[in-house]
Amino acid sequence: MDSFNARYWNLAQAAAWVVYREKGLVEDLENANRDDYAAIGMYPTMWPEGRAKKGKLSKLTRALVDGRLTSWGYRASTPGKLEEIPSIEWAKLSLRPPLAYDSRHIAARIEPWTDILVRSTDLKKLWRSGHEVTGRSKFDWPAIKKIHDDLKVKNPKFSQNELIEEIQGAFEEQFKRNPPSRSSLQPKMKTWF
Repeated sequence: MDSFNARYWNLAQAAAWVVYREKGLVEDLENANRDDYAAIGMYPTMWPEGRAKKGKLSKLTRALVDGRLTSWGYRASTPGKLEEIPSIEWAKLSLRPPLAYDSRHIAARIEPWTDILVRSTDLKKLWRSGHEVTGRSKFDWPAIKKIHDDLKVKNPKFSQNELIEEIQGAFEEQFKRNPPSRSSLQPKMKTWF
């Protein structure tokens, strides 16, 4: 079984999913060490085409603190027994994937819990892949935004009404189906300016 579909992910895999939503990164971080996750974000200019941050690491921490996501690990004081980490513990931890340090002693790099795991299915439910999100929508809004942007460049003097009509025509021509209505387009267009 590939690591993307494994039952549990380590914290580096979880962080990669929350921040980037890339299956390949999750697989690459299966045996992550302390520096592997940090290295991903070091040189954005060297990222593969299409990589973009889709979330924030703080959202993972917040889900753990709020109890929306359950984690397991080994207490450093009693190794050998995998335990559920109480959500209240996460309020005292500083996430440094794949590790979590005691935030009161961050410089000392004290790890109260080691080998922390989270269920991959829980992460996938809380943070959907871009493909799933787009698939639930009736229209591909990023594609429509591109049509909008291209039309604005071609003729920046379009009124909003003219622009809507042009978007609808271009959409119909490109996708061979009915375009979004004026009332669907107008709220989206307000966010595109």
